[in-house]
Amino acid sequence: MFFIDGHCDTLSKALDEKKGLSNNDLQFSLDKADKLGGGIQIMASFVDSKYVGSKQGGFNRCNNILDKFNDSERVVKDKDSLRSSLKSTKTKVLLSIENGAAISNNIENVCYFYDRGVRMMSITWNDDNELGSGAKTKDDKGLTDLGVEYVKRLERLGIILDVSHVSEKSFWDAISNTSKPIVASHSNVYELCKNTRNLKDKQIVAIAKSGGIIGICYYSEFLNNSKRADLADIVEHIKYIRNLVGIDYVGLGSDFDGMDANKTASGVEDMSKIGNIIKELKKQSFTDEDIGKVMWKNWYNVLYQNLK
Repeated sequence: MFFIDGHCDTLSKALDEKKGLSNNDLQFSLDKADKLGGGIQIMASFVDSKYVGSKQGGFNRCNNILDKFNDSERVVKDKDSLRSSLKSTKTKVLLSIENGAAISNNIENVCYFYDRGVRMMSITWNDDNELGSGAKTKDDKGLTDLGVEYVKRLERLGIILDVSHVSEKSFWDAISNTSKPIVASHSNVYELCKNTRNLKDKQIVAIAKSGGIIGICYYSEFLNNSKRADLADIVEHIKYIRNLVGIDYVGLGSDFDGMDANKTASGVEDMSKIGNIIKELKKQSFTDEDIGKVMWKNWYNVLYQNLK
C-alpha cells in the first residue's frame, strides 16, 4: 500500500525524547511505515515558539532537528527522487519546516534550508512571528513585508508553501503573492468543526484553484466538536472537500507525534493503522480510483508540480 502523508512531528519528538526514527514507540517510525510497502512521509522540523525569543533561536532549533535525520538515501528533493519512490518498498522522506521563524529574520536562510534538502515550509505556527500572524493571533495583521518576500522566495526556489497554522489574513496575503500550488499540510474543514486551525470554504476553494491540496489531520479536536473522533470523522472531512471542490484536492496529513496519542482519532492511533482509512473509504462507497487519490496520488501530483 503506497501512501503519502503530508505532516508528522516525529523528528522533533524523537530528538527531544532521545529516540531513534526506525524502531521506537512513537506514532510514526520508519519500521512501521516500511511494513506498508512504500510511500513518502513528509517530516517536519517543528520550531516551537518557545525557541524563537533569542536572536538565532529558531534557526538553531531547526538545525538541531534536521540533524536528527541523516538517511540521505530516503530523501525526496527533486522530480527524479520523487519518481524513484514509486519503485521502492522503503518509505521515503520529504523534509519540511513547521514555522518560518526558523529563518530567524534572515531571508537568506531560506536558501540555506533548501540546500539542506528542505522542500516544504510554513509561515507561522499558532503564534505571530516576523513573517505574519498565526492561527491563534489576537491581532490579525496578515503577512509582514518580510513574510511577503518569504513566500515569493519559497516559490522561486521550488519550496512548497504550507499554509497550515496561519491566520485568515496571512492566508489571503499568501494566496495573493503566489502562483504555484500551495498546501495545507494538516488542516481540516471549519464548517464541520469550528476550530481556528481549520479552513473555511473560501480558503478550501482557493487552495483547489491553486492546484494544491489539503491534508486531513487526525487530531480529534480538529475533526469534531465532541473532541473524540474516529475514522468516520476523517472520512466526513474528505467527503466535504470532495463535494465542495473535487476529490483531487484532498489527502492525508496525520500530524503523528504532534498531538497526544489519546487525542488521535480512534482507528489511526499510529502509522501501522492507516490502512483502516482505506477500509472506511470503501465502506462509504469511495471508488478504488478515488481512494488512490486520497492515499497518495493527489499529494504526488502537487509534489511533482513544485519540485525541480
